[in-house]
Amino acid sequence: MEIVGIIIGVIGIIVGIYPYYRSKYILRPELTIEITSKGGLSSPRGLSSKNVVNSEGYIDGNNAIRIFELTWRFKVTITNNSDLTAFYPELEFNPTGSKFKIDKINRLKPIKPSESLELSGEFNKYEEVEGKNRTDVGKAPPTEFSELELLLGYENSKKRRFYTLFDFNESEKKNKFLNKKPKDYKNN
Repeated sequence: MEIVGIIIGVIGIIVGIYPYYRSKYILRPELTIEITSKGGLSSPRGLSSKNVVNSEGYIDGNNAIRIFELTWRFKVTITNNSDLTAFYPELEFNPTGSKFKIDKINRLKPIKPSESLELSGEFNKYEEVEGKNRTDVGKAPPTEFSELELLLGYENSKKRRFYTLFDFNESEKKNKFLNKKPKDYKNN
């Protein structure tokens, strides 16, 4: 009979602790990240020093190498796909990848269930080519996007931190839901 009493006591403790454990460590907001293009532009910034001056001291304007500033604009949409509020959201870039400009998230504003947050972003780079060979920024994202990873950290109502890692590459764009911060991001 003593063993039955011990078993009932252990079961009672487990039943009492489980709701707290579940709400702190298992129940989590599920935030997803999506990146969509908003177009871009390619603007000339001047002539390159790589141009050859002809014998008359001129540069052939039709075949001149020019410097172009390329700008890709995009929208980052963060959506809470759960019935739990996400607190203290923070967005980080892959520390070893290319850097992009993205609006800051207000860390003190929670993301409520089924709510979306839109941030504007842009990526700039320069190229030196003939005008006819310049990059068409409207066709495809820059090659640097293959390195793009965004880590979104957020907390549940019990102050437990969770993460969504968004990996943007040509073959698939996916969100990975993590319970721990990846090692690559720990020093940031």
